[in-house]
Amino acid sequence: MGIIKQASTVLFCSLLAAGALLVGCSSENNSDKRYNEAVDVAKTQPQAEEKAAASASASAASAASASAPSAPAQASDASAPAPLQISANNVVKNDSGKVLYNPNKKYGSLWESELFSDQRFQLKIKLSAAEQKEAKILARSFESHMERGKYFMHYLLSELKARNLPAELAAIPLVESGFKLRAKSHANAHGPWQFTRRTGKSFGLTVTSSYDEFYDFIASTEASLTYLEHLYQALDQDWELAFIAYNQGEFGVKKSIRRAKAAGVKKINAQTIPLTKTARTYLSRVRCYADILHHPESYGVKHPEVSDHAAFKRIELAGTVNSMKEVAKLSGVDLETLKHLNAGYLTDSLKTNKDHGLLVPVEHVLKLETAIAMLSPKDTANQRLADQGAAHGSGAADQRTINPNSNGITRGTTQDVALN
Repeated sequence: MGIIKQASTVLFCSLLAAGALLVGCSSENNSDKRYNEAVDVAKTQPQAEEKAAASASASAASAASASAPSAPAQASDASAPAPLQISANNVVKNDSGKVLYNPNKKYGSLWESELFSDQRFQLKIKLSAAEQKEAKILARSFESHMERGKYFMHYLLSELKARNLPAELAAIPLVESGFKLRAKSHANAHGPWQFTRRTGKSFGLTVTSSYDEFYDFIASTEASLTYLEHLYQALDQDWELAFIAYNQGEFGVKKSIRRAKAAGVKKINAQTIPLTKTARTYLSRVRCYADILHHPESYGVKHPEVSDHAAFKRIELAGTVNSMKEVAKLSGVDLETLKHLNAGYLTDSLKTNKDHGLLVPVEHVLKLETAIAMLSPKDTANQRLADQGAAHGSGAADQRTINPNSNGITRGTTQDVALN
């Protein structure tokens, strides 16, 4: 009898130990479960959207046919926490409350909108016979260039309108890079607008080991349009001279103007001042691409399909997700599309010395925001503390930037630039 009692005691203790171990494992995996739940929400979101209308109809029918005895059960269900859902009625808004995208609204084409009206093309370009011939050659690459740039066209045309700048300026990234955001030239020019490091730095663009604002379309566009406005004012409000100066440099064009005036030229413009062949070729290409952009049908090409609404929204991740691959999983956005929209990030890591956020296509914003909301605030805070500790241990205060006067990387401070 004593042996049986002893065996029973050992068995009971073993069961207690196994139960404690299972509880411990469950606690350790809570964070992973929450992340997996967030991914599941992102994956099932399309089905939720498709069934939103059906669910609403079913709920209405159920309420109409409900009898009095079922009321207690409904009250019991109401006390349960409501699951996070994404409805097809949700709209995407910016921080100021402006609607960027409404999934229930039918949007027309960007190319038929006020942003692209004939009135927005203020330069009234008329190509010469030689330019028309060149434009037909350049048109062969137009569609491929515009396919890369389609995500940015609504933003770019909106910025031009907001600044009251001619729509023809949208041709410059076509000429400079064909909307290749990581484009580099032998003259040390970078990004879609092909800023040199020296000029870009003077207009607020920064570079660190993890983020390059020259490749950030929003940051580089703001800097480039500000630069073009400056050139326009500095060169007697002549856009063609401003285009040449954008390529050749402001002081080179001013020198040519002085030479023309010294020679007795009264009417100063791009046709009357001495220019290099390279400068004239560049101006011709800007004019050609501007005409193709305005009248693609004349060259047998088409604009890409772009709707007249914001194409993306900047999401502030604030350390909740630190990998672009993770964002792709949570949002359902193709990874290559995310990389294209966010070319400023030099690696998959979203950890930078400054919170740049992430541009996400508007159709996927609600998926991502809902998935992020599923992540535990406690886990997020712990992750931020861990990131700060890792940064401190690696000497993050010793920031690295590109010195525009040198081909190497030097130590120094970086300047914050608003990217709103």
